[in-house]
Amino acid sequence: MATFTSLVDGDESLEAYWLTMLANELADDIPRLCKLRTFYDGAETVPVATVPKNVDVTASAVYQRFVAICPADFARIIADSVSSRQKPIGFRLVSDKAQRSTEADMAWKKNSMDVKTRQVMHDVAVYGSGYFLVSPDTYPDRVQALSPWNARVSANGEYAILYWFDEFNEQESITLTWVERADDNSIAHVWERTAIRDANHASILLESQKDDIYKVYNQQSATKTFSFPTDFKWNGAAVEYKWAAECGHIPLVRIGSGSGMGQFEPHLPLLSAIDQQRFQRFCIQEMQAFRQRAITGPLQTRYKPDDPPVLQGLAKAGDMIDYSQAFTMGPAALWMLPNDTSIWESQVTDVTQLVTAAASDIKHLAAASGTPLDILSPDVAGSASGADLKREGLIFKVEDLNARANEAFVQILRLAMAADDTPIDVDEMFETVWAPIAPDSDLNMAQAAGFVKEILPPKTIMRRFLHMTETEISEAMQDMADSTYQNALTTATAATDAAKQASEDSSGGFARVDDSDDGVKALVDVGGEANG
Repeated sequence: MATFTSLVDGDESLEAYWLTMLANELADDIPRLCKLRTFYDGAETVPVATVPKNVDVTASAVYQRFVAICPADFARIIADSVSSRQKPIGFRLVSDKAQRSTEADMAWKKNSMDVKTRQVMHDVAVYGSGYFLVSPDTYPDRVQALSPWNARVSANGEYAILYWFDEFNEQESITLTWVERADDNSIAHVWERTAIRDANHASILLESQKDDIYKVYNQQSATKTFSFPTDFKWNGAAVEYKWAAECGHIPLVRIGSGSGMGQFEPHLPLLSAIDQQRFQRFCIQEMQAFRQRAITGPLQTRYKPDDPPVLQGLAKAGDMIDYSQAFTMGPAALWMLPNDTSIWESQVTDVTQLVTAAASDIKHLAAASGTPLDILSPDVAGSASGADLKREGLIFKVEDLNARANEAFVQILRLAMAADDTPIDVDEMFETVWAPIAPDSDLNMAQAAGFVKEILPPKTIMRRFLHMTETEISEAMQDMADSTYQNALTTATAATDAAKQASEDSSGGFARVDDSDDGVKALVDVGGEANG
């Protein structure tokens, strides 16, 4: 093992090594998380070098305001257009033997995974990673949604850390979770151990420290780094999680984007360029709101004997001319100019080219990020078929993220059911049930279901065309059974009443009602004598 500086004082074991490596990775990643969070919140600013330094106090305040309002916040739109379309609505068991198993779907709802999953998928869209923690110590929810700001999983998925800062007790902790394999390479044990240290502040930035997060990116002149001290102490011995070993996975599960980056992270330079162009356009438009004027030609500095103010007795020949009062502003103000002088006035600059360039950059951003242009620019016109074609890239991207998340959800639900002492079969297959990426109307879904009702069985139609969960399908099948029974009972009652009425209307006749499995049959004999 390579030499390293352990964060656990006096310990260079394998556990201390992995705790140190993952904690350092987390600390090194904080500046990147700060940049992504700043862009997502629309709090990024153009470089301070862009602001002119040789201007008066009033003009400087105007420039600083432009710096604050120029961000267009396209990062939020790009990320939310993906995460808002990832809507898991349940979990189901895939098995040829069990057609109505709803235990996994009930575990999903019991742990409020609909809400927690959306938060984690939001983190995946913004930061490129999201985390779940399964714990037997929380009831009834066994699953917790974690943040990339305080969790890290190794590339092989066998080691993970969780960082906490307890402000009340002034203590920070790092919990390491790892697996131990048997001789046949199967997972034999899952362990957890916590290292703590006394601290009056967190060693890294927390997700709640919004203003400090913005400063890390916007004040780029002073690059900020983060690190953990090396005086952590183990808080007791390692604890074994047998229920996690049965599932073959550590209780901390990571969901990734595939590339490890957020949806807008590769496009940060283009987002910065758009902000820069907006800043320049604001400056041009503001400066042109008040045209600049200048006096051209020779300008005398002292009054002459034939100047009107001298002739009127308002000044004496040889006095200095005060031009600060000569050019007052007003609707009817007149300026008296010296001979051979004229007024120059600045012209309006056409910003159409800047606006066109910005619109072109937005189109490139939409194409590069796979975001439909009408989402970034609502005034885009086009046909309905063209809009559907533009959304294909977004749909494929969401489908890819959903497929990557499914395996993690399988592990999470297995762990949650094991932590809840629910019997599970590790060989059984599960899958996440997702709402349609492009939601359809109830009318279209009903029509699609009607087209295939003679081809596919009802449960398949409910699952694939009506997007119902296993629990909802079970309820619907029970309702169908109840309706069938009620209809049969109604038919039988009507037949009995008809037979009775026929018996009363006939002279010397009788009625015989024959019930069979195929339905209710009423046989009415209106003869004068009974048969048999």
